[in-house]
Amino acid sequence: MKTNILGATGQLGRKVVGELLSRGVTPIASVRHPEKAGDLADRGIEVRHADYEQPASLHAAFRDDEVLLLIPTTAAIEPRIQQHHNALEAARSAGIGRVVFASFMAATPESRFLIAPFLLYAESKLRLSGLDWTILRNGMYLDPIADWIPELVRMGRLPYPVRRGRVAYISRDDLARATATVCAGSGHSRQLYKLTGSEAVSMPELAEAVSHAAGKTVAFESVDEEGFAEICRTGDESPRMTDVLISMYRAVEDGEFSEVTDDVERLTGFPPETVGSYLRRVATQSDAR
Repeated sequence: MKTNILGATGQLGRKVVGELLSRGVTPIASVRHPEKAGDLADRGIEVRHADYEQPASLHAAFRDDEVLLLIPTTAAIEPRIQQHHNALEAARSAGIGRVVFASFMAATPESRFLIAPFLLYAESKLRLSGLDWTILRNGMYLDPIADWIPELVRMGRLPYPVRRGRVAYISRDDLARATATVCAGSGHSRQLYKLTGSEAVSMPELAEAVSHAAGKTVAFESVDEEGFAEICRTGDESPRMTDVLISMYRAVEDGEFSEVTDDVERLTGFPPETVGSYLRRVATQSDAR
């Protein structure tokens, strides 16, 4: 099945490419900057130029493909809506057989997460496009927690504007396994999957898992939104991203990321890695470098 990955040089995209290759499926990599995909080309992957904001490039990139995986960019909401419109119009013109969309668990009208308007548009546009589709509502990524461990250890605390909220974190490794299964397999037409971790952890439990992985105590500290915004400013986070993050934790507090499903295990045959296991594994790998 000829599969095209739009966003193949991103953090999730690269892992999906790797999973497909491990199954004997050589995908096409459609990327905004082909010069950054030299390592993919070296692995025998065809690299095509495709820019969400250049419809002509999308039309050319999607030629002769059967399955298209759309991974959204990190642009602001309004540009993302136009980008997704461009991609679906190009997919329809190119005669794509099925579009797989990497959505997010916050794709609900009630969500407090600021990216929800894009997700609602994207899922609705895809369902109404006349194209065959599969929607993957991804849970919150676990990987950034591992990336932040050195800074969390330095601070000695995990400061989030959350009190009772729980999150069913999932790693990009597990998301890539499930996504590759959907892209390369059959039986996924017009299906919506919720790809979450196997447990919903509280923030104190997350801090405990970070502490065990780091070998040093990191305590959870519930901060207010202004205190969290100040932490973001100190870390040179942009005002736009700070607003997005605050809205994400409002969604966490409202329980938007606490749902646990078995969709990953049903798709892949294996349960997703637990928070503690993943953080320990990544910390061990970092120490070995």
